[in-house]
Amino acid sequence: MNEKVLDLPGIGIRIRTAREKIGLTREQFAEAVDLSALYIGQIERGQRTMSLNTFVRILECLHEDPNEIIFGEQKERQIDTSGVQALLKKCNEREMKLAEEMLKLVLTYVK
Repeated sequence: MNEKVLDLPGIGIRIRTAREKIGLTREQFAEAVDLSALYIGQIERGQRTMSLNTFVRILECLHEDPNEIIFGEQKERQIDTSGVQALLKKCNEREMKLAEEMLKLVLTYVK
């Protein structure tokens, strides 16, 4: 039987990239998934494996597809964002920054 070996460094890089994409520091992300920043750093560098429960918590926080994180395969998402875009077009620079910070906070803690 041909067994596939997981690319832990690749998984770690994709986790770090997803974390940075939503604007979280390693410390903020660690707090959101109830892990230490040291452990998150080890995962992101591919130095540690994680339990399935930990992986699920990470995926939920990042709002990412498991295939994208494990294999780097991206699915095209079909989400209607027209309502959000219409609201954001009405914002000035200060309101836009506030909306961004609020969205980061909400997405970090919504499960």
